[in-house]
Amino acid sequence: MRFGALPLGFLRREIAARIAPNIDNGTRYRASISALTGGGRAADGSERNRGINIVVEIDDAAERRRRSSAGAAAREGWDGNLDRIRAALIGEHRPHETQTLLIERVLAGKRVLGIMGTGRGKSYCFAYTASVEALARGRKSVVLYPLRALCNDQFEGFSRKLEPLGMRLFRGNGAIPGDEREDLFAALESGDWDMILATPEFVRYHAARFTGASRIDLLVVDETHHVGKARRRSGYRDIAQTLAAVGDPQVLALSATVDDESFREIRESLRIEEWAIDPTIRTNLHVVDARGVTDKHAYVAALFGEGARGIIYCNSRKEAAEVAKRLKERCRDRVAFYHAGVPTELRYAVENAFRNGGIDVVVATTAFGEGIDLPDVREVVLYHLNFNFTEFNQQAGRAGRDGADARIHLLFGPGDRRLNDFLLTLTAPPLPMLREIYRGLKRYSRDGMLRGGSRELADALDIDQCRDSHIESALRIFEDERLVELGRDDDGAFVRLLPAPEHVDLKANERFAEGEAEREAFAEFADFVLAAEASALERLIDRPLYPERVPLRKIGRD
Repeated sequence: MRFGALPLGFLRREIAARIAPNIDNGTRYRASISALTGGGRAADGSERNRGINIVVEIDDAAERRRRSSAGAAAREGWDGNLDRIRAALIGEHRPHETQTLLIERVLAGKRVLGIMGTGRGKSYCFAYTASVEALARGRKSVVLYPLRALCNDQFEGFSRKLEPLGMRLFRGNGAIPGDEREDLFAALESGDWDMILATPEFVRYHAARFTGASRIDLLVVDETHHVGKARRRSGYRDIAQTLAAVGDPQVLALSATVDDESFREIRESLRIEEWAIDPTIRTNLHVVDARGVTDKHAYVAALFGEGARGIIYCNSRKEAAEVAKRLKERCRDRVAFYHAGVPTELRYAVENAFRNGGIDVVVATTAFGEGIDLPDVREVVLYHLNFNFTEFNQQAGRAGRDGADARIHLLFGPGDRRLNDFLLTLTAPPLPMLREIYRGLKRYSRDGMLRGGSRELADALDIDQCRDSHIESALRIFEDERLVELGRDDDGAFVRLLPAPEHVDLKANERFAEGEAEREAFAEFADFVLAAEASALERLIDRPLYPERVPLRKIGRD
């Protein structure tokens, strides 16, 4: 490790052994000094050694350029074989009747609604269709998700499956890094994209970018039941206006929960012409109600100690690693953890080992989700409270996809709600905290300027329960609203306060609106799932909710 010509030291052998092969294969890393340590004198009067902490991470921008280059080559070599798309998405499986019907009608140019339960393959319908539209027809698709976390999780899964075919994928929401955001806007300017996974807020606030070469041909509205809950989600409430603003593209709407009233509202807002409903009930799924268990570690040790095979879902990377470590110590070593911070090649290794029987238990975050369709998962443990109904259903629905009996263990309890509320504020500070942060910036600025990164500013402002993540999120929102200018010069990072308008409506801010949507979704979910009977939760998982007064299909004739 060098800083210019100054030698700093060496990477630990274990880290170097993991990074070196990746560098040989083209992955690029960046390193930064995060802290200076030591120095001064110890209690015995001796001088303490000095040291530095260095953070080494994948250079996301370089990695995206490398993948883009490989994707361009694949696109040049596209042979027109649509079966390659199917194989990339679902392997040797074949789409079931409802999936096939929906895809056929979308490719015929119709505005279509599909209703099917968790685990029945809604995402295959739009991923396959968008890929055919792009590779065979040169058309563009945007997929709308109610929450940015869902958008980000599915983006990871689809990227690794579809980019090798030549698909140009992007994600659009207020949580993506600045350099990735710049790449997205450049692609929107040039039209060099095929599918964008986004929140409705992103598309609404950037509608002017979806014109000319970036005109949307197909808009997919996932979790479209939110259109029928218009009072709760402004992004879905305004879906008709958003459609008009981006040129009124064709629509594919998908959901697992549509009652009679929602069905009417969805058809009206999206001008749905045809629909297909899959009434399949997954009778093999069984909920084990362990909500409020005090010793979760003992529970999972007893569950998996006898050779059971399954997934434990946790809410954070740190918890996933800790639960995996303790499970290994208490009962067995055929355990691995999995999250978005694990290097890509190691994630592939975990997936393959789990698929082939090399390991029996994966302790994971939501990153172990889209694109990982394993048939014989007998036990799924929801260790922490989920953040929304969709995440709950997706994780529970990983169990028993082969049709054999499987169990979903609910280990969360009321205490998890407080933790989730706090975690949501890290990327989406509520309005009172944003106001306090802004007042603090004004109070501590000198000539309208503050020095330091988010961590230094958090220490300087000293706001109760406010961490560097809150500051980072707040600054991005303020930057969007032209309240501050963020930059870096020879003296390091700075924040410059800009002249403020008389009134700032943060409800019109993309990042703030997404955060509010996440909070509202969690509150609704937590109120229900912490109080509901186990039988009600089992029904939520194993079957679709569909309107009673309509036929299962309405398909026109071409």
